[in-house]
Parts: sequence; structure tokens; C-alpha cells
Amino acid sequence: MTDPRPILTPDAAVSCIRDILSGPMACQRMDDFGPQARLGHDLGLDSVALMTLMLHLDEAGIPMAEDTFDRAPGMTVQALAEALAGVTPADDEPVDIKVHCVVSCICQALKDNGGIDHRPMYLGLWDGQVVIDGRMRLSYHAKGIDHDFYRHWAERLFGLRVRSWYDGAASKGANLDRLHALLADWRPGRYVMPMIDMFLLPQRDNKFAQDPFPHYALIEPTADPGTWLMRDPDFRWEGPLPASDLRAAFLRDTVAGGFAFDTAGIHPARDADIRAMHDATFDAQAVPLIDAMRRILQAHATSLPRPDLEPALRELPVIAIRKYAYEHALAIFGDIEGADHDAFEECCDRIAALHGGLNGVHRRAVSFSRTGMPGDLAAALADLDDLAALERGIKATLAQWFVRWSGARA
Repeated sequence: MTDPRPILTPDAAVSCIRDILSGPMACQRMDDFGPQARLGHDLGLDSVALMTLMLHLDEAGIPMAEDTFDRAPGMTVQALAEALAGVTPADDEPVDIKVHCVVSCICQALKDNGGIDHRPMYLGLWDGQVVIDGRMRLSYHAKGIDHDFYRHWAERLFGLRVRSWYDGAASKGANLDRLHALLADWRPGRYVMPMIDMFLLPQRDNKFAQDPFPHYALIEPTADPGTWLMRDPDFRWEGPLPASDLRAAFLRDTVAGGFAFDTAGIHPARDADIRAMHDATFDAQAVPLIDAMRRILQAHATSLPRPDLEPALRELPVIAIRKYAYEHALAIFGDIEGADHDAFEECCDRIAALHGGLNGVHRRAVSFSRTGMPGDLAAALADLDDLAALERGIKATLAQWFVRWSGARA
């Protein structure tokens, strides 16, 4: 049967996007709207707003592909319109995975020093701490998170002594003085890692387009006192930025933290320590993120106003990406370039399905918050049950590979 709908053009897609943003979504930055406006940085659309846009587009008969949604925060209006119209080819580049900023910064030091295998630092990160606050909102950043776990394993695995220099009882100005002192004493082999709010760095788009966006990065001085070098391993970017902008991002009340370490005495991880970290982190049945999502959905399903459900899952994309840490573990325990290649690729497909499924539940939750349709809630909860089975299957594969690896090194 011939589809009676007209073929979508990029101009028509731009017009539809404009109507949705200016109408039901009431975007506050429509003065900046235009073909070259970036959805995240210029129009301020975070992951929840983009899901709402996706739902409105679907209602208008314009589906957005999963890979397009993943790239949307950094896309311009024109690029999104062309993707929706099928003008641009599929993106063949691998997804740029951002897993955990503290771990990524520690791993950068390992890569800088002879390419020491950093992958053991990712063991267990798929089940990293999940925080639900008093308003039943999911959070990747909270005052109770101190990262001592990763500091301990960085030292045990690799000999890296990561010390905290930020004093939560001191003023922001006093902590800025500490940062200045560390940079004044910087030399190759030393790493200074302050927490900054990425939202105050307009030069740096971030995938999640959130305000605030607490984030750890590495900072180094340059020959120009007005310029610092920012190394952001989690987002695979580095470059010079105005020191004044980085100071402002450090001083914002939304962030508080800082670490420093050097590479004296650094060494590759020993098998016994890798085995110990696996044993300390691995739980074959635990699915803490899925359990947290189920609790949040159930809590908000019986409360009013239901729109509170959207901000409750706002930070899910930042946490869900951690599931790709499974790939690092499989690469440690398997021969992924040889005998285990096909099995590894199949498991990577399951990991991608898990990540995509979590985001799919997020979209169902946003739809439920808008419509109140019980079918959306029931489908989201059923999807979580399926995803729990999928994740436990991934863990079963990982457990088998670990037993084989461990036995070969006994």
C-alpha cells in the first residue's frame, strides 16, 4: 500500500521543530532559534526536553531514530531536520562513550605512562552508586558521594595515590587558592583534577546539555597565565580555555571537590588485584539502577502532580551510559581479538540493547508524565523486568569468562 503521507523535507522538519518548541514546549530561547542553533547549547534542551520533543515529533508522524536521539544535544536544528528527513546518511562513527569522569581522569594518567592497561578501573562501574533523593529523584551527583572507592582501587591496582585537596569546610575563595597553588607547583607527571560545572563553559558542548552539570576534568597551566589547558578524558577532548572561565566553573555553588595525584611508582595491575576488585564489585543478581527506576516510577505513579516524574529521571542518561563498562571487563577476561571475538560482539550487542532499553523506559516515563495513560506505565515496568533479565544474562557471560580467566592464571 502506498503511504499517503507526503515525503518530509528538511524545511518542513525545521518548521515542525519550530512549532513544537514555540508551542507546547514553550522553549525559553526561541530568540536563538535558527537552522544553525544547537539543540543543547543554544536552545537549552536537556535529555528530558529532547525526549519531549521526540514524543511531539512522533505524534506529528515524524519518528526520530535512536542514533539520532543519542546525537541530538550536539546537533543543530538543520542537522536534526536533515536526519529526520533522511537526507543525511547514518552515522557510522562509534558512539563516544562517557562512562565516569573520575575514573576517566585516573585512567588518563595510566594511558600517559606507557599505555598501562586501564580497563581494571572499570570493574563494577556498571553497578556504580545510585542515589535517590528525598523527592524520589535519581541523581549521579550528591554530597554523600566521595569517590573513596575509586581512590582505594587506583592505589591498590596501579600505585596511584589520589588525594583530596578540596576542603568542604573552607570558603570557595580558599579552595580556589588551593587550586592556584597546585597549578603553580605543576609539572609533567602531576595531575590536578578539580570539579567544575560544565554548564558555565560555553566553549564545551556536553552530551547531556544539563544545568548544572558537575564534572571532573584535568587542568594544567600554560605559558599564558590567562589560559589553562583543560583535559577532559571522559569527553575525549582537550584544549586551552580562558582561566577566568574555568575559575568561574570551579567557584559555582553547584560543585565542590578536587583531587590530585602523581605517577611516581605507577605500575600495571597484578592479576591478584584484578581478581580482588572483581570479587569486591561483582554481584550476579544485582540490578541497582533498574531497581531504582522501578521505585521511582511506582512512587510518582501515585503522586500528583505527575510532571514531577520528568525531572525525577532527568539524570538517567548520565548514569545509564555506565553499562558500557561491561565491555571493558569482557576485554580483560576474554580473547576478544581472537577466539572470543564473535561472542564478544554478541555480548556488546546485548550491552547496547540494555543501554538503549533504559533510555526507552525513560521515554515511556516522559510520555506517561505527559498523558497519564496507564498503558505507558505498565509498559515501562514490563520493560524494566525484561531489562533486568537482559542485564543478568550479560553478568552470567561475564562470570563465565572470569572463571575461565582466573583458572588460566591460577
